[in-house]
Amino acid sequence: MASLKELRGRINSVSATLKITDVTRMISGAKLHKAQETLSVFTAYKRRINSVYYEFVASNAEAHIPAAESRKQIKSVALIAFSSNSGLCGAFNSNIIKRTSEIISAYSPDVKITLHAIGKKVYEAFAGNKSLTVNGPYPELHDLPMYSSSAKLSALLSESFLKGEVDEVRMIFNKFKNILVQNTTEETLLPMPAKEAAGKEQKSKIDYIVEPCKQDLISYLAPQMIQLAFFEKLLQSATAEHAARSAAMQAATENAKDLIHELSLEYNKVRQASITGEILDIVGGAEALKG
Repeated sequence: MASLKELRGRINSVSATLKITDVTRMISGAKLHKAQETLSVFTAYKRRINSVYYEFVASNAEAHIPAAESRKQIKSVALIAFSSNSGLCGAFNSNIIKRTSEIISAYSPDVKITLHAIGKKVYEAFAGNKSLTVNGPYPELHDLPMYSSSAKLSALLSESFLKGEVDEVRMIFNKFKNILVQNTTEETLLPMPAKEAAGKEQKSKIDYIVEPCKQDLISYLAPQMIQLAFFEKLLQSATAEHAARSAAMQAATENAKDLIHELSLEYNKVRQASITGEILDIVGGAEALKG
């Protein structure tokens, strides 16, 4: 049985941890609320741009979209994995690392793989892998997600794809559903959806008046679509991270409270047993003196 001193030390240690987890939970909750608002507004904007883009692609049978042309043979692949810079967020990072490892293993050894690791955790997990090129951790993207910063990387990836240096670009991220659920998801950034997929996406027939022509507008919107898709995944990952950390810290706080309660009961039992023992010693000594 632990001594009173040991139990007091454990209670103080858990109480200090409780303060940290509770503060972290409140900070993550505040960040989550702000991230949700940003994601909601951006998603609505992206949905409207998608509607316009797919409408023009579906209505223009002769549209030429180089970024939508799939390659017959995949020789080089760029993977983008989104993680966090720090821990205390449950299985958020381990799920990304696991899914990324599975995708890498699925490719033939002859395929050249470049991993763009956004976030320290996924970068540290693959930095020592000699079979692929790892770039990251891109602090300018993760610490404060800005469209201008993400557009630079997505533009570089688009340029590599159009030059034939990369045949496929895929993104691995945690998709925010709610505070308790973040689904690890994989999505292809390049090549873009083909015209057939675009036709299924947008079935409405709006009579747009376009100057100078639809092809010019499609050529202008295609790079924007790639940048919007990339930035949306960045926002999805950031929102999911705050949700995962908030939920993890909530669980940790509740566990700390339960542990403090159990330790307090144990402390009181030991203290009561100690007091009872002392009383018995006194009573025994008094009886011995009487005898």
